[in-house]
Amino acid sequence: MAKTLVIDSHKSSNDKPAANLHWQNARMIADALDGDLIWSYPTVNDNVHGGYDSIVFVHASHYAYTDYAWLEASPDAKLYYVTNEYNLGEPRTLWMAAKAGRKYTVLANHPHHISKVVMKYVDDWQMLNLNALVYGNYTYENARNRECVYYGSYRDDRKKYFKKYFDGLTVSTHSKNRPKIDLLDVAPKYVNRLDIQNGDLAQFGFSLYIEDEKTHTAYNYLANRFYESLNSGALCLFDESCENTLGLCGYPIERDQVIKSSTDMLDAIDAFAGTKWSADILAMAAKDKQLTLDTIRSIVS
Repeated sequence: MAKTLVIDSHKSSNDKPAANLHWQNARMIADALDGDLIWSYPTVNDNVHGGYDSIVFVHASHYAYTDYAWLEASPDAKLYYVTNEYNLGEPRTLWMAAKAGRKYTVLANHPHHISKVVMKYVDDWQMLNLNALVYGNYTYENARNRECVYYGSYRDDRKKYFKKYFDGLTVSTHSKNRPKIDLLDVAPKYVNRLDIQNGDLAQFGFSLYIEDEKTHTAYNYLANRFYESLNSGALCLFDESCENTLGLCGYPIERDQVIKSSTDMLDAIDAFAGTKWSADILAMAAKDKQLTLDTIRSIVS
């Protein structure tokens, strides 16, 4: 039997592979550790068993229903929590274990001082580039057009950038987010949410990259959208507020990919039309992904 159990927060109607990104990270981590993987599917708690040396939680959700019995069945297992979202606290069953006196190690792509995780239950906090795990999971030939897209959910600490760029920009977001964006006095060209893993992002030559104000100073590595853009061949255009992240990440991003305004965006599109990501950047992403998996192997024991 595997010595490691990975518990992902994804909720699904069956135990088949899922398109959910953190589920895919959990699958990759379980494979790297030669471990078992469970998540919230209907039969998950029908055959609880123990004997694990390590239990690794990936992501957190209020809707996960993997039972606490999995932890009770391995009372001596070392506990770990893998998280790349600073606005998430602990998974429910991990919190129960912490309240019962068990501590755990956090593997995160952000520093602990911006996290909601309660540090008094944390033995160790390790930072690593979890976002790089999506690199190479799929690849698509890009349309190489002059279309730029922003995709994602609504966040209050991105409002100033939404106001800056969204007027006339193609924006992919859930319909529930659109009224909030409309209140910012901008008029985007809304499209349905992109199915990135099936090639939708590759239909755009460019992708707008903005980040939360909090991560301007609290380094969070480059976001998933950067690596998704590499997979899809869409060239990122970075708002100037991302300068600190770009300086720390080490990727050789062209200076003219950093923009200050919608006018700058149009100029950058003219300058980079038809341009592909450099081989150096792609090689660095592959190296970062492998380093992350190797680091997880070295930490989880």
